[in-house]
Amino acid sequence: MNGDRRRHAYRTEPRAHRLDPRRESRLSLALILLMGFATVSVMATTQVQSAWSTGPVPTDSHR
Repeated sequence: MNGDRRRHAYRTEPRAHRLDPRRESRLSLALILLMGFATVSVMATTQVQSAWSTGPVPTDSHR
């Protein structure tokens, strides 16, 4: 066995590549806005569906 050879022929970066702070904050803001829009959309859809399902209940008061 050759003792000169390193176990790994290449080194990986210890940290992942990060975006610059301005771009990272813009992307974070866009993600928060999209999540808020999705939440509002789901809430509106749920209210519309519940309004359709809770229509007037027929009663037998016409006897």
